[in-house]
Parts: sequence; C-alpha cells; structure tokens
Amino acid sequence: MLRLDRVSKRYPQGHTALQGVSLDLAPGSMHFLTGHSGAGKSTLLKLATAMERPSGGRIFFGDEEITRIPRRRIPHLRRAIGTVFQDHKLLYDRTVFDNVALALRVAGFPHRRIRGRVQAALSKVGLEGHQNKAPITLSGGEQQRVAIARALVNKPSLLLADEPTGNLDHKLANEVMNLFHEFHQFGVTVLVATHDLGQPERLGLPQIQLQEGQLAAQ
Repeated sequence: MLRLDRVSKRYPQGHTALQGVSLDLAPGSMHFLTGHSGAGKSTLLKLATAMERPSGGRIFFGDEEITRIPRRRIPHLRRAIGTVFQDHKLLYDRTVFDNVALALRVAGFPHRRIRGRVQAALSKVGLEGHQNKAPITLSGGEQQRVAIARALVNKPSLLLADEPTGNLDHKLANEVMNLFHEFHQFGVTVLVATHDLGQPERLGLPQIQLQEGQLAAQ
C-alpha cells in the first residue's frame, strides 16, 4: 500500500529530518509511528502525501511511484489518502457539512452524491445531526471527529494521522483511536503518528519507531 525505499529528507538549512528510511505498509494494516519530537514523524507523513519531496530514495503508493509525481497529479493522489492533523484545520466560517464536503466539491461531485457521502461520513464518526452546526460550537473531541469525517469522505484506501489526539484528554483520545482501529478493521490502511505510547500497547498494534530521523525499530 505505502512503501518507502531508503528515503531521506534534507532541508536547505542543512537539517536532516529523515535518513535512509525503508518501510512497507501492507494493505489493510494499522501501525503507529512513534518517536520523540523532531524524530521525523511529521516529515514522513508529508512525504507520503507529496506535500514535500524527498532528497533521496523512492516512495510508492500502491503500484505508483510518487517520488517525483507531477504537480498536476497530486490532487488525484490525495483523493485516495485521508489526512488528519492535531489542530483539525477546520474552516470556522463554514458549517460542519461544508467542511466535510469541501474536498468533494473541489473534485466536482454532484450535489446529491455530496450530501449522501457527507451524511455517511458524519454517521461513521458519531456526528449525525451536527451537519448544520458551526465547528466553533463543538467540543475539541467533536471537532477532531469532523476532521476525521472530512478525511474519510473520499473513501480513501490510506488514512494518515499526525498527532490526532495531542489536544484531547485521555477518554477522548481513546475514542478517537478506537475510530481509527475500526476503520482499519474495515480494510483501510492506517498510519498514526503519536507521542502516546500507551495507544499501540492498548490496541495491541505494531509501532514504527523513528529516532533522529532513522528507523529504530519496526
């Protein structure tokens, strides 16, 4: 599903964020990406979505090498990859429905299909009846669920999450991680970057550990 072959990332200022990282996520698997702050977790996720380009090595999504994917192909790639961030990145001047529907509208989906897709995504994260609310009126956990619904609405085969529970209390963090685990059980490939080492232990799932930009354990 997602394969990195000796991937490195060096920034112009001289900082090396990743060095010779190789990993292979099988379709339908779920892994936690762990490591201290600055270990390279966020950089790895950005490379996987072509937000940034590697300095060396090759990246494959399915059968396609995306290492040097043309810019015109990046939107198509991202339709198959759902992304969730710690700070939600919601549009607070729009409703919950509009936040979740945005990617579908950009892709040119007809209104009827958008409505059905959005309602289904909100149902999956337990937010039925919230579509007309403003995100600012929701709790932090509910806002993160909106972000997850937005990541799911395109029915991605790969779901990437960067510290998705960093701003949540323990109970809400467990609920969000349980959602990711449920999607994994339905066949979505899931990679979650987290500082919380208790989550992979609680769910009994493997870790990919980064240390100083290198693969420490897998």
